[in-house]
Amino acid sequence: MHPGARRRAGLVSVASLALVATACSGDLPPSVEEGTEVTVSWSGTLTSTNPASAASVTDGNLDIASLTRGAFGTLIDDTVELDESFGKVTIEDGKQPRVRYDLAEPSWSDGVPIDTADLMLAWAASSNYFRTPKKGSPGGEVDFGAVTTGLSKSAYIPEVDEGARAIEVPLVVPVVDWRTALDVAVPAHVVGQKALKIEDPIEAKEVVETAIEESDTAKLRKIAKAWSEAFAVAEDGKAPEEALLSSGPYRVAKIEAGETGQEIDLEVNPEYTGEARPTYEQVRLTPASADALAGLGEKVDVVQVTPTKDNRKPVRDLERRDYGVATAHDGTMWALVLRTDRGLFRKKNTRTSFLRAVPRGDIAEGGAGEWAEAYEATDVMLFPPGGEGYQIATEDSGFSAKFRASEDAKAPRGAKVCVAFDKSSAFASGAYETIANVVDDEGWSATSCGASSADRVTSGKRWDAALVRIPIPQTPEEISAQWGSKGSQNATGGGDRDRDRLIGELARTADPYAARDVRVEIEKTLVKDSIVVPIVMNPTVTVSDKKVDSVRPRSGQVAPLISTVVEWSPTKK
Repeated sequence: MHPGARRRAGLVSVASLALVATACSGDLPPSVEEGTEVTVSWSGTLTSTNPASAASVTDGNLDIASLTRGAFGTLIDDTVELDESFGKVTIEDGKQPRVRYDLAEPSWSDGVPIDTADLMLAWAASSNYFRTPKKGSPGGEVDFGAVTTGLSKSAYIPEVDEGARAIEVPLVVPVVDWRTALDVAVPAHVVGQKALKIEDPIEAKEVVETAIEESDTAKLRKIAKAWSEAFAVAEDGKAPEEALLSSGPYRVAKIEAGETGQEIDLEVNPEYTGEARPTYEQVRLTPASADALAGLGEKVDVVQVTPTKDNRKPVRDLERRDYGVATAHDGTMWALVLRTDRGLFRKKNTRTSFLRAVPRGDIAEGGAGEWAEAYEATDVMLFPPGGEGYQIATEDSGFSAKFRASEDAKAPRGAKVCVAFDKSSAFASGAYETIANVVDDEGWSATSCGASSADRVTSGKRWDAALVRIPIPQTPEEISAQWGSKGSQNATGGGDRDRDRLIGELARTADPYAARDVRVEIEKTLVKDSIVVPIVMNPTVTVSDKKVDSVRPRSGQVAPLISTVVEWSPTKK
């Protein structure tokens, strides 16, 4: 056993047993209006109810998890929103940083309390602590296959404070994501029942926690297998009832698979006592269709669409008839990236001159057409528009001063720029035409290196500039992949030692304000190197029936529409 660790003796407290015995009262939370239902057009598919498994990170799974999982903190754009009704998370600086996760009094929808067994299981999975065999431990590797988090920097097994329902995680170095790193994704009692064939839920979670505390490799292998496999949803929509347990405001009541996709019924979780205040008793997610807008108010109540030429008039007509219309961005942006490892743009001065000749406002309008007002302009690569970090990056990066139009935008003699873009995208095609028509005023000759699909845009060798849609990176790992010297998604062909150093520093920065400032410094290196200019955020458009109020989708990549269901309500007559 590690220093300071403590094994529990016996089963959980009498109070916990009482909670289980009195669970499942069936009373609706006071905010819910009995009998209310809302139907949402949905293009997702639920394949697993374990959102922390790396193999299960899909839009559909994250949509459902946003309504069925409680969390200490949730990253929304560049801000972590903490939920103290689930628990508190704190960090202690010092020679060895320590993160403490303190639960409030949440429970699973079957009435079993969430406690230290659930926290320890979440830690074992997300830290991958047992993937490398420890000295003196029998057996070998235990791999949960979880999403990597900063808890991979755990120094040793956490200390358990059973009375407070808390664990304390010692770290080798500080980590930037400590507030969101512990994902209590699945119930420990279900994992114990499945992995170790233990019928009693309280005993099952006790054995899971003890196996982790004692580094019992034989049991841990079975636990890891159940953690990664027991929460799968079959193609026909079948899943065991215990795999559908919830710790969030809603729970999955039914899954039906049809020819056009899944239909999922969610109902309010009566065991939920968190800060979310849902109004609708039931939420139905129905497969999206090409004519979803035409069925608004009859077949569906809320529809989210990508703005296209074909749907501009239908959406405008609905808006004029007082249907709700809201725009947001999907967490990705259109940007113009320059290649630095060969050809015309090996020299920074040449890159700077070309980017000064690029009329970003004209490009956006050329690509967006009639939907131009839905596309939000952006001057920053590493922060979404609107937040404090974005404002600071805008002020400090030097972007506006460096890339304003000037005489330096003139091209070298005979300069030909082959622009890569996705020819199947209406926005990219229109934007390219604008670039080609405008930059020639400064002596640049733009030619097409268009590709047949988005995933082939930067795969060729001829292109000099690429018009691409890329996600705003949310973690140091994602920043490194996009802009690090050896980044797997770095299309520029170049890198910067200072930027690499700053990305590594960001990963080890626990203070959120300091982390923001380091991210701004990384942004400054992108401006300094003249390798990319952001153009606009990629939009989504949400249309809601008159009988549904407060439909305001959030911007971002994770559950931008579904996660806001808890804020919706029937329109008051």
